[in-house]
Amino acid sequence: MNKTVFLGVLLTILSSADTIKEIEKTCNAGDAKSCKIMGDLTRAGLGVDKDKAKAEYYYDRACFDGNKDACKELEIMKEDESKSI
Repeated sequence: MNKTVFLGVLLTILSSADTIKEIEKTCNAGDAKSCKIMGDLTRAGLGVDKDKAKAEYYYDRACFDGNKDACKELEIMKEDESKSI
């Protein structure tokens, strides 16, 4: 199974309301991995409203706390923004 399909399946499983609340709670407690996941969910609109600004917030927070994958996603979003201007 390629990485993209696996990630899609994983995010679908994680998108139940109770699970999302727990992930958001751990993000708010400072867990960078949870903030990265919240960014992914919010960016894709899986289980939560799709919100680009909020996804950037979660990625920024995760990046600040040391999650390099979140830093990469944030950079991609910023590049996409600059291309659309």
